[in-house]
Amino acid sequence: MILKDYMDSKKLQDLQNSFSDFADLEAVVVDMEGERLTQGHNFQGEETDSYDIVVNGEKLGAVVVAQSADQKAKHAAKMLGMVIGQTASLEQFQNRNTGKFDSVKDDIKKSGQLVQMINEKTGHLKGIAKKQTILSLNATIEAARSGEAGVGFAVVAKSMQDLSNQSAGIYTDIETSVEEITNLINSIIESLE
Repeated sequence: MILKDYMDSKKLQDLQNSFSDFADLEAVVVDMEGERLTQGHNFQGEETDSYDIVVNGEKLGAVVVAQSADQKAKHAAKMLGMVIGQTASLEQFQNRNTGKFDSVKDDIKKSGQLVQMINEKTGHLKGIAKKQTILSLNATIEAARSGEAGVGFAVVAKSMQDLSNQSAGIYTDIETSVEEITNLINSIIESLE
């Protein structure tokens, strides 16, 4: 990898300019082949000292300062090299993970939509359970009117009523779970925005 792959040239020049203004530093940033990546206002091609720029454990360039520079300038050059390395690492991390966060956010939103669809379908099933309850009550009434002939029908109506009650309980549990999941998904989406 090369330093330009990690860090925008303008940011690199801005960092150098800030250090130059702050510490009266005349330096340039070079890549591994010695090619200048930044411009120094008064930097001459004299004897130089260099301070490595390391990104994720790999040397990608150096800050070059004149050998005749004072200790303050040399310390500033060394610090500039460390700042550039850290900034480049952060830039890489951000660029690498921005797409991942967007993808996760989209997947979470899709999950939320699916949960909402499940909730709607559960609502329809709950409506069917209510209709089953009404039908079983009507069947129980008709079985009672039929007397002895409706005894078998009354047993079936009672079983239908029990199943309807169990279904309604299950649908209520599903609704509660879906609501909790929906709240969790919304919370995650808010934290990612």
